[in-house]
Formats: sequence, structure tokens, C-alpha cells
Amino acid sequence: MTKDKKLPLGIYKSQQKLLEAMYGVVTVPSSLKVVDINTGIMNEGEGNQRSWANLTAVDTLLYEKFESIGQEEFCPTFKVKLKNYLGEDLSQLQDKEISFEDYELAFITDKYKQPLGLALVLELNTISVN
Repeated sequence: MTKDKKLPLGIYKSQQKLLEAMYGVVTVPSSLKVVDINTGIMNEGEGNQRSWANLTAVDTLLYEKFESIGQEEFCPTFKVKLKNYLGEDLSQLQDKEISFEDYELAFITDKYKQPLGLALVLELNTISVN
């Protein structure tokens, strides 16, 4: 979060309202480095089966600072969920710097649907490899 903007304290009526309030205070880097790719199938073998994919990414500039002192494995990472993923090959994104214009925020939840953190949500067709 940026220091000059603050999220007002209080109770939000829904997760969506809280996410909307966070858009003004969360800073998203202009480019990311993809350090890991995870894919799978939800509800495998059932009628509502669908593919999913997540990228693990780092802030490119921050990663370079950690790398310069040989500590890149300690660089903070975050999850990028790919919206409308249909099983495409993502190998071209591994260890690449990516950029994007539009994004959404979403909560990462546990098995009880309790929020654990935030994820960036991107459409695969809006990602550019730098």
C-alpha cells in the first residue's frame, strides 16, 4: 500500500466492496517476472470441469535488487490468477518479464472461503511478454 493513501477503517458489506476500496491504495508494479506456473483442472471428470492456471510473480525491479546480492530466493512473491484460461501452453511465460494494462484484484481464500491475501487477476490475452 502506498503511504499517502489510506483505506478507511470500517466494515464493508461484501468482499467486492472491500476490493473496490483497495484499488485506490494498492500499488501494482508495471512489469512482473514470472517465476513459476501452476495449472490444473477443477472438478475433473465432472460435467462442470474446467482448466485453471496461476502464475507466481515478483516485482521485476525488486527482484533485480535481491538478485544483485545473491538473495533472489527471498524476494517476495505474489499470485496471478489467469481469468478465462482454457488450457493454453504457458511455457513462453516462464522466467519472462510480462506487462499488462488491465487487472483485477481478488482474495486468495482457504478451504473455508476465509480471505488469506490478495491476488492479481489477468486475462491471458492482455499479457505482453517484454
